[in-house]
Amino acid sequence: MAHETQKNRKWKRFGCLLPCRIIPQSEADMLVSARIINIGRGGLLIEADYNFNTGDRVIIAPAEIGFERFEMLEEVHGTVCWGQIDDSSLMGLYYIGVEFDELLPLKQAVADQR
Repeated sequence: MAHETQKNRKWKRFGCLLPCRIIPQSEADMLVSARIINIGRGGLLIEADYNFNTGDRVIIAPAEIGFERFEMLEEVHGTVCWGQIDDSSLMGLYYIGVEFDELLPLKQAVADQR
């Protein structure tokens, strides 16, 4: 599976395995369980069993509020930038890249270390 390399990203990504829920803005009563694979200030990579289309507007609601480097809100809004199938995955069949509408703020302690 080919992923964008770190040096091509605007914001550094941090690996994690956080359960989350994805709510398509066009179908607010639909709820998709997924996992956040990596996250950065400007977006994240999600693994899910549901395929989203490029351009879909989504709401990401982490099951665990907060992430050690970011001030994570209860939910973040974004747009699906890309998606691909991974037949070899043992978890979700689809990988989905989401760009946030707004940058996640860094936690103060982490920001002071930079």
